[in-house]
Amino acid sequence: MKRALLAGMGLIAACAGMAQVPNLAEAPGLFLLLFAIAFLCYVAGIVWLPVGSGMRSVAVVLAVGALARLLLVAAPPTLSTDAYRYVWDARVSHAGISPYLYAPWAKELEPLRDTEVFPRLNHPTWRTIYPPGAQAFFQAAYRVRPDSVVAMKVALGLAELIGLAMVFGLLKSAGQPLSQAVIYAWNPLVLVEVWGMGHLDALVIPAATGAAWAAVRARYALAGALLGVGAVVKLYPAALLPLLPIAAWPVAAGAFAVTALAGYLPALLAGTAALGSLPRYVSEEYFNPGILRVLVDAPALSLAAVALWVGTVSALRRDAPLPGRAVLLIGGLLLLSPNLFPWYAVWIVPFLAAAPSAPWIAFTGTVVLAYGFFLQQPWAIPWWARAMEFAPLVVGLLWWLATRPVLRWQTD
Repeated sequence: MKRALLAGMGLIAACAGMAQVPNLAEAPGLFLLLFAIAFLCYVAGIVWLPVGSGMRSVAVVLAVGALARLLLVAAPPTLSTDAYRYVWDARVSHAGISPYLYAPWAKELEPLRDTEVFPRLNHPTWRTIYPPGAQAFFQAAYRVRPDSVVAMKVALGLAELIGLAMVFGLLKSAGQPLSQAVIYAWNPLVLVEVWGMGHLDALVIPAATGAAWAAVRARYALAGALLGVGAVVKLYPAALLPLLPIAAWPVAAGAFAVTALAGYLPALLAGTAALGSLPRYVSEEYFNPGILRVLVDAPALSLAAVALWVGTVSALRRDAPLPGRAVLLIGGLLLLSPNLFPWYAVWIVPFLAAAPSAPWIAFTGTVVLAYGFFLQQPWAIPWWARAMEFAPLVVGLLWWLATRPVLRWQTD
């Protein structure tokens, strides 16, 4: 236990260091160093935390996780300024204007501009891409404390804490040690991208993990409804729906459809304007592209491959535990995504707590090498960063192939 506490203290110290850097995008080398230290402490914590120590281990997991989160929440989001866009969208909605109608640069929104939020908006010529569920969340946080990025981060963090509770529930229902929650609770990618940068993906974590927990307990209507909630915030949680037992599809799909339709109905009534700049994002955004887009720059082909992957994984090993199948499915979605921003990977982490995979856990540490983008001018991800980013998965694949009985060298 002492070694696990030491690892936790190292993680806390690294998070404190990141929180003290005024602008991480202007100090990418320092960020990557601090993140590497945090990740090494994280891995050490996973290895050293006693599995059979009951609530003592859980207490350590929660205490270290809480301190790390508190240190990061007040820090300004500088690696990504998406949180400022959330506040802007809420401000536009609060003024009685749909954020799907106008880009921040539109003259119609000129009276709403300020010197704190507006200058930090990314893609100011794009209308919003965030779905109605996300917009509702932005507005709710805005009503509590208008124009506050920290308040928005706190609200997202509270949602993430619900996700952590869901992880404990999933582990308990699956008959696994609660200490495995350390894989999620201490994960530096989750800490940085949710509590440091304040990304919307925090809302997907409780929805997707809660759906898995409900499915493990055979509460399929609830699982479908929670996936519907996730899809109203971000579209991709819908991909988990086919992983549910075939006999449960009618109930789960019905609950999903009702929830998703209720969430999207106001936007659907607005017509194509409700798409905002989503089509533009799919076709024009190009950052850390997935493996297919590297070969062929055709986002539509990537989306078709995603659909094929979902269908394939949902048909395979249907008797296997859901968390492990979810890791496989989500991992494939990440690799096939037209753009792989580091925070896109946070929703695989709760499933890794229930179905640990060394290559994918390692990938949650190397995916941040995409922030090597800030190391050079003009901004671009160095080739070595791309190579190191996917190295754990390549090594894992080679190991898997080498250990397949059919591929072993015949020595007798």
